[in-house]
Amino acid sequence: MFEFQIDSNATDQIHTFDIPIKLTRAQLENMLRAVGAEGDALVSSASASGATNALTSLAVKKASDLIEITKRRSRLVSAASLFADPAWFILLDLFVRQNSGLQTSVSSACHASFSPVTTALRHITMLTERNIIQRHYDRVDQRRVFLTLTDETSAEIQQILLTDDYREMAIAS
Repeated sequence: MFEFQIDSNATDQIHTFDIPIKLTRAQLENMLRAVGAEGDALVSSASASGATNALTSLAVKKASDLIEITKRRSRLVSAASLFADPAWFILLDLFVRQNSGLQTSVSSACHASFSPVTTALRHITMLTERNIIQRHYDRVDQRRVFLTLTDETSAEIQQILLTDDYREMAIAS
């Protein structure tokens, strides 16, 4: 299970420097393959009845690893804004938490986006309007809103995370 922790230590804060960082597509694909190498054994050892759960577990692990890589990369190179894709990080966080049985509040999703709150809220609104994610009010506290992926979005994210050759994927618009 993957959970975000708020770092209160001043040395853990992200500082931005004007350092150009360029990665080629091949370098990014190699990073993703390296993350996926550990999960291959899990898929091959899955029984026929548990294959779907094993694949979902593998996809959750990859998503968690991608989030962790992003956090480490941001601390290491202090260049979070150079790699920013708030919507994708929100979707990855929702995928991990939803498949781990955890609810995700709007504020938690904003934190997971690695972007300013206003930017994250704008992306959450766009994702909701496009029926990629759904909002659900907390039954106990109506001021609190939880987010979930639609079933279709969850399946698409799992397919993306389990596809090794990204050129084979059909990208739906």
